[in-house]
Amino acid sequence: MIGLVTLDEVKSYLRIDTDAADNDLQEAIYQASAVILDYVKGSRSLIIDDSGEVIEGEALQRVKRSTLILVGIFDRVKNGEEEQRYSQGNLPFSVTAFIYTLHTPTVV
Repeated sequence: MIGLVTLDEVKSYLRIDTDAADNDLQEAIYQASAVILDYVKGSRSLIIDDSGEVIEGEALQRVKRSTLILVGIFDRVKNGEEEQRYSQGNLPFSVTAFIYTLHTPTVV
């Protein structure tokens, strides 16, 4: 699984100084990374290479911030309590604000 951010980056961003939730946070990192990579699929090659390693650069910095925000949402909302805030298939504005120009809309 691909993680666009590290556990240490998430814990620093969320100001967590214990190890109690590390497993949950690591799973949230993988899930958020998958969601972000799916959102930017047309620009994926700017973010990760063919072997799944991250590519340093401006695009990575933008997706990192979005990933941190999304992990924070996953950590705060564990049981879908905020479902009414988001429409199906759309990410929160705070997540897409950094990566919108990397997104290529799907044409049906």
